[in-house]
Amino acid sequence: MHLPTLFAFGYYVSLFIRNTLRNFFYFIAKHATFIYFLILEGICLALLFNFNDYQRSSFFSSSNRVCASVYSISNSITQYFGLRTENLRLSEENIKLSNKIDQLQQQLASITDTLSRKLVIDNDRYFVYTSGNVINRTINRSRNFLTADVGKKSGISDNMIVVDESGVIGMVTATSEHFCTILPIINNASRLSAKIKKSGFHGQIVWNEVSYRQAIMEDVPEHASVAVGDSVVTSGSSSYYPENLYIGKISEVEMDRNGGFYRLTIDLAVDYNSVSQVKFIRNKRADEQRALEEGQQ
Repeated sequence: MHLPTLFAFGYYVSLFIRNTLRNFFYFIAKHATFIYFLILEGICLALLFNFNDYQRSSFFSSSNRVCASVYSISNSITQYFGLRTENLRLSEENIKLSNKIDQLQQQLASITDTLSRKLVIDNDRYFVYTSGNVINRTINRSRNFLTADVGKKSGISDNMIVVDESGVIGMVTATSEHFCTILPIINNASRLSAKIKKSGFHGQIVWNEVSYRQAIMEDVPEHASVAVGDSVVTSGSSSYYPENLYIGKISEVEMDRNGGFYRLTIDLAVDYNSVSQVKFIRNKRADEQRALEEGQQ
């Protein structure tokens, strides 16, 4: 390239850059008031939603409904290529078998009670099962949640327990006609009564807010028999959770800083990053039990 041509090219490039910058700053200056308004509006909305529970709840409820519809469509397309029909058939068959088992256990308990008046099987709780699919989730927040594609029209209601083939996932906290949101163990508002399966000692499961694969079991007395590898299951002391649902296993044992109790690290059975098909459990006698207990209190 000749030297004059090179100089001409450089001149036009510099001229283009100068005009572009001039137009940009002219645009900023011309619309400065509107830009400042947008920035201040964004700051106000952030403060409003972060420091006001009602507005934050309304915002997330509305956005969850929109996101749930979008994720439902996306999830349907994905599952089509993953043999969705076969998965649904197997899931519904599993639900039918679970309901049949519960029905047979109720009949057995009734017969035993009639003959001997000694109930040796824990069938005071009558459970109904419904299947669904997780279509949205968060795993990196302090208040994580999951969204499933079943709601009131499928018989889902608040406080129903959610599990999958691995173990306990959490509890339903809100429902619409076609969707529901689930409070998982990996949420700092979650509290779950549990016990060490081998020794029977009780404690409480809370999230450690570090890893979505681990939680903490608190309030286990220091005289309890505890060992790494012991299984942790639901205690059954809550009217919501059936007894002996698998939660995870102990991976670390240490004493609480205040003394008198263990602080156990639990490796959770459920991988919240990949959980898909889930089962909802409803205790048909939970309301009766809670009403009686509240009357005593």
